[in-house]
Amino acid sequence: MISITAEEKKEVQKSFPDVHIVRTMKQDSKRHHYYMTEDRAPMRFLLQMREDALAKSYTKGRVGNRSSKASK
Repeated sequence: MISITAEEKKEVQKSFPDVHIVRTMKQDSKRHHYYMTEDRAPMRFLLQMREDALAKSYTKGRVGNRSSKASK
């Protein structure tokens, strides 16, 4: 099983409603974690989501740094 975030859980369940995702610590809402089974299609989807998020944050940070240096 692989650890995922709550946002990733929502997106994976939209695309793969039959995937098995469990939540630990159901009674104390501040200490829970989500785990998903390592099925092929949901894992590919999750990897693509994480790559897109990383690329988006990387591009966003670089554009801001370049423009701030150019204005000085």
